[in-house]
Amino acid sequence: MFDLTMGGTNDHTYELLEKMSEFPVTGAFEDPLFERDIEGYIELRRRVRVPIVLHHAPLGHSFEIFRRAADVCIFGGRIGNTIRRAGLMAGANLPFMLQNVGGQITRSMTTHMQSAFKTASFQFHCDAETWKADVVKERPDPVNGFLRVSEAPGLGVTLDEKELERLKNLKLPERAKWIIKTEFANGTKMYNIADPQYAIFMVRPDFRKLIPMSYNSPLQTDWWDDDGTPEYRAMFDRIEHEGIVLAKG
Repeated sequence: MFDLTMGGTNDHTYELLEKMSEFPVTGAFEDPLFERDIEGYIELRRRVRVPIVLHHAPLGHSFEIFRRAADVCIFGGRIGNTIRRAGLMAGANLPFMLQNVGGQITRSMTTHMQSAFKTASFQFHCDAETWKADVVKERPDPVNGFLRVSEAPGLGVTLDEKELERLKNLKLPERAKWIIKTEFANGTKMYNIADPQYAIFMVRPDFRKLIPMSYNSPLQTDWWDDDGTPEYRAMFDRIEHEGIVLAKG
């Protein structure tokens, strides 16, 4: 599933999604338009051959659902709100998923909830598999993309109090800025600074609005970590001064 995060480039969205739909790895598009463009979503569903997924919904997945502005919905947040929306999804016979990011406790909770709701049949994730450590003793692994609902008491996980204390007292090092090098098909090279404090730039190229960008541009991107060379320092200083650096191939 491609998460377009409500735009991000100067692409004509309808044509872009039609082109991307031709690739076999394309399973769905999440938030391809701005959240308030309900009529645009309705039109998009008529044009695009793969499912349109609605995550950010200004009217709380209510009017948007009655207008059939999406094929699938994504929920998160408070359990009570999710239960109410699950009833609406069941009435509309519309699939949805839960996106509550967290560790094994969160994944156990969402696994229970997805199994209990009638139309919660869309694939879900919580990023638990990316964690190096966790505060529970159980680490269930999906089999062919499926997780078995635990039959143990509660959520089916056991708190590891010793590990919880260790992680609470753990001080993570700060990640320094680095340079992103991007080369386009015509040989043009683009240099940007990657700042962990503003990571949204990695998702939304229009965040800084310095040059027109496109999701449909063939390119290759590499990270240039500080190697202590004068060339790195000079380029870093130049980017900080100019905001972005473009160089001919």
